Amino acid sequence: MPRKKKVVEDGVILEGTENKKTFKCLRCGKEYDVAMGHFYRITYSPLFKANDGYAPICKECVNEMFDDFSRRFGSDRTACMLMCHVLDVPFYNSLYDSVVSNSGTCRPGTYNRLVVNMKNFQFQTFTNTLVNGELNKNALDLQEEKEQKWSKAEIQAKDDCISVVGYDPFDGYNEGDRRYLFSELIKYFEDGIEDDPFKLSQIVQVVNNNNQIRQIDLQIARLNPMNSAEAIKSLNDIKVKLVSNNDKIAKENEISVKNRSNKDAGRNTLTFLMKDMREKDIAGAEANFYDQLRSPGTQWAADMSVKAIKENAFFDENDMQEIFDTQRELIDKFQKESDDAKEKYRLSLIENQRLKELLEDTGIDASAKDTDGDAV
Repeated sequence: MPRKKKVVEDGVILEGTENKKTFKCLRCGKEYDVAMGHFYRITYSPLFKANDGYAPICKECVNEMFDDFSRRFGSDRTACMLMCHVLDVPFYNSLYDSVVSNSGTCRPGTYNRLVVNMKNFQFQTFTNTLVNGELNKNALDLQEEKEQKWSKAEIQAKDDCISVVGYDPFDGYNEGDRRYLFSELIKYFEDGIEDDPFKLSQIVQVVNNNNQIRQIDLQIARLNPMNSAEAIKSLNDIKVKLVSNNDKIAKENEISVKNRSNKDAGRNTLTFLMKDMREKDIAGAEANFYDQLRSPGTQWAADMSVKAIKENAFFDENDMQEIFDTQRELIDKFQKESDDAKEKYRLSLIENQRLKELLEDTGIDASAKDTDGDAV
């Protein structure tokens, strides 16, 4: 005859179980003897100390709430913010973007694991997020925050590109693409490019195409040729069209180095550098510019340029007449400027003499010098 099963009466505590702790989810009501694996451990929050540091909502409920918030507000970022509030862990846009960039999406488990393991977030809770104003940052704030970490050369390239183009040509692109695009765009600039808006727009298009080609190459590098032959073929077809389009744009607009009419013009020329100095109001730029133009080296370069033109150019009668007329106009122009400068110099001498006489009449020695040897 089988033994009768023992039934524990309600309210009776079995011996040895009076101090046994259980962990209950406050959302679904499920109870577990062990918290590990069922609940997220929130290391630095003071709210869950009596629960051994575990959040009182099970992992299944956390994921369900995350998905519900994401659908309700149409944003995984907002859902992540709200779950950080529920779990009392800090939320940072930069960390969220990093997770999305590496994994393609951001789930509560992945985010919480990084917060727990990274030293940057020790002793932080959602209170830090509120105090730091992290929730009030817009897309522009986040972009500027990331770009502050760029190298000095990358920041300079971005500022120069925006200055020449007149606006941010890569607004809306992610941070990695912007870093590449600005660094590439600056290489195509030459003197006077800001005066040709159409050519400038075509250069921006070429750089955009190059960025797409770069991304295609990265995708192909991640694929296995044996298992992804069709995908690789499709990507290569797109790449060929982009390369062909770039070649056409470059030839039609003399953008490529091979077809550029002025190969020596660029950002490293003396003209560009001195112009850049003047625009930045660097003291002495104008004086240095004048000294460079009148220096023996500059005069030698000018003489060699004239000599090369004479030896290698083939001018017909019309060319010679045009050169003669141009020279005549320049001579007349410079003669007038020379006469004006001489007249200003003559008047300055007269004014200087009158000032000296006035000083002498008042008993001041115009030839006196101060302790540093400079005239008073």
